[in-house]
Amino acid sequence: MVYQEHRVLLCLAFGYIASGGLVLTALGRPWPIAFLNPWFALVWIGTSILWLGWLYLRSPRHLRQALSRPRLMSAIVVPFLLVPTQITFQALKQSMAPVIGFHADLLLHRIDVALHQGMAWTWFEPLLMNPSLVRALDLLYMSWFGLLFLFMFWASWSSRQLLRQRALVALLLMWIGAGTVTAWVTSSAGPCYYQHVVSAADPYAPLLNRLDVIGAQGGALMARLNQAGLWEFHRHDTWAYFGGISAMPGLHVGIAVLFAVVALQRSKALGVLLIFYAALIQVGSVVLAWHYAVDGYLGAVLAIVCWRVADTLTREQKVVRLSAEYRR
Repeated sequence: MVYQEHRVLLCLAFGYIASGGLVLTALGRPWPIAFLNPWFALVWIGTSILWLGWLYLRSPRHLRQALSRPRLMSAIVVPFLLVPTQITFQALKQSMAPVIGFHADLLLHRIDVALHQGMAWTWFEPLLMNPSLVRALDLLYMSWFGLLFLFMFWASWSSRQLLRQRALVALLLMWIGAGTVTAWVTSSAGPCYYQHVVSAADPYAPLLNRLDVIGAQGGALMARLNQAGLWEFHRHDTWAYFGGISAMPGLHVGIAVLFAVVALQRSKALGVLLIFYAALIQVGSVVLAWHYAVDGYLGAVLAIVCWRVADTLTREQKVVRLSAEYRR
């Protein structure tokens, strides 16, 4: 039953892991494959226990439904797939620059300037004059990782079988199609590293200087600390679980758009809220010098494409109905 429900997800995940492993091995690149991360497992189990306890307080019936075999197996399959998929993704991401370099930054910069009739970040100069707003964006940008965890947690436990299948497949397609294939084709480092990868005057220096001034006034921004750390890992070609530099396409924006698209299937209010969140992530990606604006635009488009492809893939498979499906 688990294979029947998740066969699209399983085939995509294991196909990606196997092909990624072959590519990494052929290139002589690190691939520290594993199927279990103790810290991730601890957080996942702890969160599951808290959620199941809350269900019990609501109604023992809800708890029994959540512990039905199909839903329980789904909550096991998803984290089991997540660790090796993420490791393969990170290994491919961290191999991109050493193998082919960052060749698209100058082109992306020129497209950005042409599209916005100037530097995209200058559209937000009034915001950059307010350190409190910049720090709020910095915190919001980091909150994306927590929201990603909650999204995967919901998709693994949800009683909405068709929706969770489509959401999980769309998310995996984003990692494969956008985060790996498109990223390698458009290999770029982003505005914060422009000075390191393009032999020309750095047009992003005023933005970086402004961010550093804000950091000097009240503690370094998380974005600037992370940017420095990622560059050190890249410079020494050191493996890191969340390492790797890749600007195009903007996965932060793309996956935030995917959050909103999925939420709209459940609640219009929540969907609208997450659309606003995705817009703020787009602004943050530019203001914090992580991305060219066009990175986020393409990421958003790819999210819609992946959602539609996931709909086709999951609609054509034989659906296994849950015996105790209900709306939470």
